[in-house]
Amino acid sequence: MSNRLPVQVTTDDAGRLELVPSSGGLVSALRGIGEEFSWIGWPGAVIPADEEEGLRERLAADRLYPVLLDQADEADFYGRICNETIWPLFHYFVDRMLFTDSAWKRYVDVNERFAEKIAAHSPRGARVWVHDFHLMLVPAALRRRRPDLSIGFFLHVPFPAAEVFRLLPPREEVLLGLLGADYIGFHTSDFAQHFRWSCLRVLGIDSEPDAIEHGGRSVEIGADPIGIDVARFRQVLAQPETAAMMNELAERYSGQRLVLGVERLDYTKGIPQKLRAFERYLEDDPTRAKTTTMLQVLVPSRLESAAYRLQRDEIELEIARINGRFGQPGRTPIEYMHRTVSPAELVALYRRADVMAVTPLRDGMNLVAQEFVLCQAAAPKLPGRARGVLLLSEFAGAAQILPGALLVNPWDIAGLTERLVEALGMSTPERRRRLALMSGSVRRLDAPRWAENFLGHLARATRRNARAAVAPPLDRGARERVVVRAARAGRRTLLLDYDGTLREIVEHPSLARPTPELLALLAGLAALPATEVHIVSGRASTELEAWFGRLPVALCAEHGYRVRPAHGSWTTPHVVDLSWIPRIERLFRRVSAEIPGTHVERKSGGVAWHYRQAEPEYVEWRGRELLVHVEQLLSGVPAEVLCGHRVIEVRARGVDKGAYVRTLFPDGKRRDHFVLSAGDDNTDADVTAAVPAGSVVLHVGQVIESARAAGVREQYVVASPAGVRRFLHELTAGVSAGGAGPAA
Repeated sequence: MSNRLPVQVTTDDAGRLELVPSSGGLVSALRGIGEEFSWIGWPGAVIPADEEEGLRERLAADRLYPVLLDQADEADFYGRICNETIWPLFHYFVDRMLFTDSAWKRYVDVNERFAEKIAAHSPRGARVWVHDFHLMLVPAALRRRRPDLSIGFFLHVPFPAAEVFRLLPPREEVLLGLLGADYIGFHTSDFAQHFRWSCLRVLGIDSEPDAIEHGGRSVEIGADPIGIDVARFRQVLAQPETAAMMNELAERYSGQRLVLGVERLDYTKGIPQKLRAFERYLEDDPTRAKTTTMLQVLVPSRLESAAYRLQRDEIELEIARINGRFGQPGRTPIEYMHRTVSPAELVALYRRADVMAVTPLRDGMNLVAQEFVLCQAAAPKLPGRARGVLLLSEFAGAAQILPGALLVNPWDIAGLTERLVEALGMSTPERRRRLALMSGSVRRLDAPRWAENFLGHLARATRRNARAAVAPPLDRGARERVVVRAARAGRRTLLLDYDGTLREIVEHPSLARPTPELLALLAGLAALPATEVHIVSGRASTELEAWFGRLPVALCAEHGYRVRPAHGSWTTPHVVDLSWIPRIERLFRRVSAEIPGTHVERKSGGVAWHYRQAEPEYVEWRGRELLVHVEQLLSGVPAEVLCGHRVIEVRARGVDKGAYVRTLFPDGKRRDHFVLSAGDDNTDADVTAAVPAGSVVLHVGQVIESARAAGVREQYVVASPAGVRRFLHELTAGVSAGGAGPAA
């Protein structure tokens, strides 16, 4: 599934629709898959209503299934959100980002239509591969419709740093959309890490380097750098037309050193910066204008956009200005081509170039760099010509996989000029050595092999999720069954965690006060006949009393150290040694004073260090260091460490939520007693282990690892605290109505 089908719909002179095969890296990569597949995408044009059915039939013959967009879809989904919002933001051009709510609604709608189309055409258990930023909501939308599918997603552009990504208004929707996949691939490990930090900063979800737990599944992430179709380029190199073009270029640039640039028209490509660097190269020695030529190939792109036409005009004016300064009659130091070039012409240019300047300001991978390397390495040696040198921006993904390139910062004009001089003056042995290093990488990243590798990663991720699956999502059918059970029971007990379960995790724990809606919900639950509500939390008793003291609910504070029955008094059930608290508190406060965004919470029976607002990478390192110190201080001490959502807490050993729950069911439970617990992190695994057999357990966001083998008959995953609250509203209504179940 991609934004475009591998064919382009055009109209001939008679007005008939024609299908023209498309070229490109993705099309080439998928040619190598050794199995039959279907392709879903937009045909690239607005199709008249009376032509739609005929087009569908023609495309279906090749297993192509179109998602048809009208002019409004094309303008909002593709023109505004894809090109004017996501593209500039993901390439760090924040000042160019434009966003409108109405266009975003269209983006959501188009993604839903893509998901609907593939759900309708996918056999049970099929693998689905979703491509690129146009369709970032599709994985979750598809999983809602078809949880049986294996879903992979690959991003062909950079994923920006969390500080940049967070500027996107619908940032939560995008991340949750992507997390519907089983496997998410990026070009580089940097992009994968940016995604992980964004999930932490925006959604509050911690992760491992290669996986994120979400929705009861492990969403695996990885770096899958895409390559070029090596075989296809070798075929073009062997064509007679290519040989003729090489001879023509050898004659045209005889006695000249050629600096080549091949870019699609886009502001991310750094063309003005490259031109200014070449101008400075000529300024430093004007005689170079007689011996060095720069050829800039600019492939037309998005010329329907006024901004792109303006950019083209500015580039052409800059070239004219530089040629006016340094040109001579019959001689211009910069040559310019604004057109599409044939494959033979392109590979011949790659082979003739002395220096290939690939200097984007930000890029996903940039296959031009790989194409140049292959053509230099695979083509026959030209008489009297050394192999070429690759001048490559350090902000292109290719910089991480081409170890022989000369890396440059395209914003540093002086540095770029120095590197150009170095490249043109490089010795022949050094050129050969660098090219050999890069050509090996290009062959290993062959596009068909990349596709097979990605699908292999997806298959493994899907198998691991299938083996680990112990809790399905709390879908409509499950909600109806649970509500009916609760309504028919003679007695009900609800055990509810607070932070991350009833209430979203927020920047600072003190800001997570219950809303009026939540208080009304708890009051409604407690008012149900024969129903007990217990808030089982790690919060201090003073906070729980201030927030819920007036409600007819039981309170369990500090993981069971302090408890209070409904309308009763607080007690401390456990007699424990707390002499260790001052030492741990001093350590926590010393570390907190050194790390902005962290704070210490002293409780009656323990102490906690919160780091929700701290910089993730730094605090992760300091947190590991802190745990080592804590374990040293606790040697031989009756205390234990809990690691929750961005918090490290030390509590007395033997005091946990499970001990509190067991006091509620000293003799187990009767058949007609309905018990439900809901929690979101490892502190709630104690509750899961303690509830009687036959209870219902809700896991918010993920299945708690130590709860996987708890033996509870009914476990479900709920995506968020908002989902928990919606379900509890449904349960209240269903019990009140005698088991009618959720409303439609």
